[in-house]
Amino acid sequence: MVFSFSRTSRTKVIVTIIGTAIVISGLLGLFFFWTQTGEARPAQTDLTSPGLGITYLMITPLVSDYYRLGVQYGALVTEVFPGSPADLAGVEAGDVILSFKGTKLSKEVTLLGMMMACPEGDMVPIEVLRVGNTIPMELIHVER
Repeated sequence: MVFSFSRTSRTKVIVTIIGTAIVISGLLGLFFFWTQTGEARPAQTDLTSPGLGITYLMITPLVSDYYRLGVQYGALVTEVFPGSPADLAGVEAGDVILSFKGTKLSKEVTLLGMMMACPEGDMVPIEVLRVGNTIPMELIHVER
């Protein structure tokens, strides 16, 4: 028994196969943007603060939930450069900087904005959250 396809039938089969491949590719793509628990991963938005010597991620509700920080504001420190003002003050990766010069960091008041407004050479009080404990620290703001 021999099957014969018309040109129109072959085109429909090819279009169906390509359409199915596109749908499967899209679903696999979505799979990689979700964690094993089904929560969305936060977008990577690390910023580097040369005046402090850290790399950080501003905290949003999604970031807070993903990393289980327990706070909805601040800047999550992802890296501290050796010998930097933050390193010398005792800031560690994983700390959350809650305030800068007494001002609570938020979506509207960012760490970068506070750094830009701060004169170089100033001693800057910051408040850091580390493993559930709030720690006051002071560091010197150096040249950007």
